[in-house]
This record gives sequence, structure tokens and C-alpha cells, in this order.
Amino acid sequence: MTESQDTGAGSRFAINVVGLVGIVFGLVPIVRYLLDLGYFGFTTAPYDWLRLEGALRFLPPVMVLVVCIAVAYTLEKRLGRD
Repeated sequence: MTESQDTGAGSRFAINVVGLVGIVFGLVPIVRYLLDLGYFGFTTAPYDWLRLEGALRFLPPVMVLVVCIAVAYTLEKRLGRD
């Protein structure tokens, strides 16, 4: 029988997807709000139903960004430990 060779490609893919979600739905909406850009509206669509005003509109994208960083860090540590 041959031994299974786990290259970690699946874990790397998961880390990349989490990073992409963090950038698209965390970082880009923050930049959009800061610069008051009209485009990139698709990045704030998940938060528009909240109808937040002022500084509170930054809260959901910041939460997404922090969670994505934490998940990516945890996955990276787990991959390094294996």
C-alpha cells in the first residue's frame, strides 16, 4: 500500500479563500467608506440592510477583516504544526 502524501494544498487554498474574503468584504469596503467612492458597491451590499450611519458603518467590515485574519492565522499555525 502506498502512503498518502498530504501536501497541504487544501489548507493553502482555504487560507487563500479566507484572505480573499477578508480583502473583498473587509478591506475594500473600509477604503470605499473612507474615500467615499461610488464604485465597489458590491463589497458593501451585505452591510447596506443595516442602514448604519457615521462611524458605525465601519464596524461590520472591520469585524469581517479581524475574523478573517484570525481564521487565516489559525489555519496557518495548524498547517505549520502538522
